[in-house]
Amino acid sequence: MALSSGVKRLLSAAAAAAVACCIPFPAASADERAEPGFYEDFSGSSLDTDKWLAAEKNWGGTVNEDGVTKDYNGGVTAENVSVSDGKLVLKGLGNRYEGNQRGINRDGSRRSDGKRCGGAVATKEYFGSGSYEIRARIAPELGCCSAMWTFEYEEDYSGDKLNIINHEIDIEFPGRDKNDDLSLSHALCTTWVTEEDYRTKSVDCGEQTDGKFHTYRFDWHTGSEDEVPRVEYYFDDKLTYTAYDFIPTNESRFWLGLWFPKYWAGTPDFEETVFEVDYVRITPFHESGDTPQHESYPDSGWKETAELPKSWLLWHSYSSYSALDSRLYLRTPDGTVKTISGDFIHAMNGSFGISPEQIIFMAIDSEADEWDIYLSDGENTENLTERSGFRNEDPKWSPDGKSVVFKRGHWDNDADGFVYDLALLDIETRTVTMLTDDSAEEAMPCFSEDGSFIYYASYSGGIGSICRLDTASHRTETIFSESGVTAYYPVVRGDELFFTKWYSADNRCDQLVRYDDGRITRLPFDSELYDCSDACPADGDRMIFSSTMNGDYDLYLFDGEKVTALTEINSGNNDLGADIYTWEEYQAYLESSSPEGDVNMDGRFNIADAVLFQKWLLSVSGEERINTEAADICRDNKLDGFDLCMMRSRLIGAGSY
Repeated sequence: MALSSGVKRLLSAAAAAAVACCIPFPAASADERAEPGFYEDFSGSSLDTDKWLAAEKNWGGTVNEDGVTKDYNGGVTAENVSVSDGKLVLKGLGNRYEGNQRGINRDGSRRSDGKRCGGAVATKEYFGSGSYEIRARIAPELGCCSAMWTFEYEEDYSGDKLNIINHEIDIEFPGRDKNDDLSLSHALCTTWVTEEDYRTKSVDCGEQTDGKFHTYRFDWHTGSEDEVPRVEYYFDDKLTYTAYDFIPTNESRFWLGLWFPKYWAGTPDFEETVFEVDYVRITPFHESGDTPQHESYPDSGWKETAELPKSWLLWHSYSSYSALDSRLYLRTPDGTVKTISGDFIHAMNGSFGISPEQIIFMAIDSEADEWDIYLSDGENTENLTERSGFRNEDPKWSPDGKSVVFKRGHWDNDADGFVYDLALLDIETRTVTMLTDDSAEEAMPCFSEDGSFIYYASYSGGIGSICRLDTASHRTETIFSESGVTAYYPVVRGDELFFTKWYSADNRCDQLVRYDDGRITRLPFDSELYDCSDACPADGDRMIFSSTMNGDYDLYLFDGEKVTALTEINSGNNDLGADIYTWEEYQAYLESSSPEGDVNMDGRFNIADAVLFQKWLLSVSGEERINTEAADICRDNKLDGFDLCMMRSRLIGAGSY
C-alpha cells in the first residue's frame, strides 16, 4: 500500500538526527566564491532568459512612401537572436532579404517583409558605474549598426512640459573617418543625459572587419571624491578616447544589438549579416555618483518568454522538406538540448514511450535509402525495420510501450505508385502485423489513451478524413470528413482528440481543432491567414503547436490565454512536430517502477536516497516530494527511523558509499 506525502511522521526530529549520526553522510561542499559583477560566455544552447531579455521593438525614424508615413526599418525581433558555438549571434536582414521572416513596426504589428530587421538583447539587471567589456566580431557590412550600450529612459510629466531623461553610453559601428566618410575602422562613442544633451566622437580604432574577434570596452565613472565623472573608451585594451561631457549617472540595462539606422550607417545592400559576441563582462565600481533607475517602461518591448512545463520535449527542424536535412532534437527538463543522431538522415516525427528515454522516430536509412522506424533508448539507436523493402513512416507508441503503430508503404504497379496501410510492430519480437489492406492511403496513426482505438488519417481523392480502428474487432469508421477539406494528424491526450484541418475548401490554411463526439471546436489561436498544426497538448490548457504566423514554421506555446513563441529553441529553419513527456508523467512512471529504497526516484538506491529521507523525516523545507512506497523499507505502512536504519544497514552491506 502506497503512503501519501502527508503520512504522519512518527519519528521526532531529535530521533531522526540521532539515527542519522550513525550514517557517514558526505559533508556539504563549500560554495564557490562568486565572481563579482556580471559575466556571460554564452556557453549554453540558447539565450539564458534568467539574465537576458530579447527585444521586440522598433526605433530609428520614419520615411514617407506614397504619402504614407512608415517606419524606416523592421525593428529588432527575437527571431534574429540566437546562441551558437559559444557565441551570441545577432542577425541583420538587409534590403536584399526575400525570406519569410517578418520585421516589427513601432506599434508592435508585423511588417509584410523582413527587410532592415535586426536583433538586440539587454540585461534584466540594471548596473551603474563600472567597466563594460565585450569580445566580439562586428557585422562587416555598411547599412547596419553593431552596437553595445547602456540605456535608461524616463518621462517626467510633473512640470508644464514633458521632460525626458535619456541616460545612455554607446559604442556604435560604423563611425566616420577624417574625410567624414563611413568607416568600419571607426566607431561612434557617445554619451547622453537627455535626447538633446549628448556628445559624440568618432574614433579611429583600427581594422575591425578582418574576421577576428576584438575587445570593446568603456569604463563608466559617475564620480566620487577620488573620481572625476567620465567615460573611457578602450579598443583592444587601448584607451582611445575619454568623454567628460554629459556623463550619465542612472543605473541602466546593458544592451547588445545589430539594427538599421535611417541613412547614417549607409545603405544595407546585402541579404544577411551577423554581429557575434563571445563574452560580456561587467565589473561594477559602485561609485557615490551612481543614481537609481526609474525607467518609465521597463517591461515593454520585450519578447515574452514561454513558461514551458517541466518536461522533455521532442521536435524536428529542417530548411525544407525536400532538402532532406531534418534533425531531431531533445530538450531535457534542465533546458539542455541535444541532437538525436545515428546512421540515418532526415529524422523527424519523434514520439515518447512509457519513459522519456524511450523514443521512436522515422528517418531515412543512409545505406538502404528507405524510410525506416528507429528506436533510441538514450544511449543507443536501432533501426527496427532495417532493409524491409517498404517505406516505414509516422510511428507512435502503444500505451503499454510494447508495440508501435505506423504507416507502411509498398510500390504497386497497377496503381503506378505507393500504396500505404497501417501496420503494428512488436518491439520484442520485431514482428510486423498489417492492420489495413485497401486502396486508400492510411497515415499518421495514434493510439487512444486506453489502447482500444487507433486514430488515423485516410486519404481518398487527395482529401483526408479522420478515421478510427477498433483494436479488438478491427472494424473501422470515419469520425470526421468535410467536402473538399483535408483533415489529418490526429493526436490524443487523455480523453481528448485533436487534429489538423484546412480552414475551408477555399482556404487551405491549417487549423487545429478539438473533436468531441462528432463536434469540432477551433482553438483560440487559429487564423485564416496562416497555418497552425502539429498539436502537442502539454498539461491543463497548455498546448505546444507549430505555426507560420511569422513566416516559416516555428514552435509556440498557448497557455490558455495567450500565445508565445518558443524563442529559446526556434531556429532559422522550420521547427515543428513536437511531442512532450511531462515531469508528472515521469514521477508516476518512477513510482511504478522504482526499486525498493529509491526515495528520490532516480532509478537507483544509494546514499542520496538516505540523505533525502533523513531530510524528509526532519521536515527540512523543500523536501516534501519523495517516493513514500520505496521509503517504507519495513513494510509496516509507517515512515520512521526504523526505515532509515534499514536503509543504512542495506547500504553498508552493499558498499554503496
